[in-house]
Amino acid sequence: MRARIHRGAAEVGGNCVEVKAGGKRVVLDVGWPLTAVDGEDVALPRVAGLADGHDPSLLGVVISHPHADHYGLLPKVGASVPVYIGESASRILSEAAFFSPLGISRQPSGYLRHRQAFDLGPFRVTPFLNDHCAFDAYSLLIEAGGRRLFYTGDIRAHGRKGARPARPGPPSGRSIRCDRPRGP
Repeated sequence: MRARIHRGAAEVGGNCVEVKAGGKRVVLDVGWPLTAVDGEDVALPRVAGLADGHDPSLLGVVISHPHADHYGLLPKVGASVPVYIGESASRILSEAAFFSPLGISRQPSGYLRHRQAFDLGPFRVTPFLNDHCAFDAYSLLIEAGGRRLFYTGDIRAHGRKGARPARPGPPSGRSIRCDRPRGP
């Protein structure tokens, strides 16, 4: 399993991570960069099949939570590309579409649920509800080919869900910690 960080490594927000295993790929978040100005046309990261859905090796996009720096470029993702997101997060974005340009009305292919793993080709994805100011925010454990990657999304560990562990299970595997906001 290999991970490529397209955005979010050298800046806060705009997250987009492509994970590859067994000739298949999954994308974690497609965020709007926080440095982008209103009205700016921000291109999708260069991920084969992301814009048009014409690459069968791309199995889907998993959105960690409903903040624009993690889902903001989703309207540019091809309609045939499967999307996975928390059910409440999906409802929030759908309802927001009525009164905000940041809202998105898109039917997900599946919903993230705390500790309920699902398979996408060679990937086993296990969402973990985490402590973040966005409702229905998840960290993601990605497993493939005997390797593990833990993607935090955003995590703070000082809010109302601060008692939730920042890392599930044994501390083996690699992790990508994103946008860890500073607490009080």
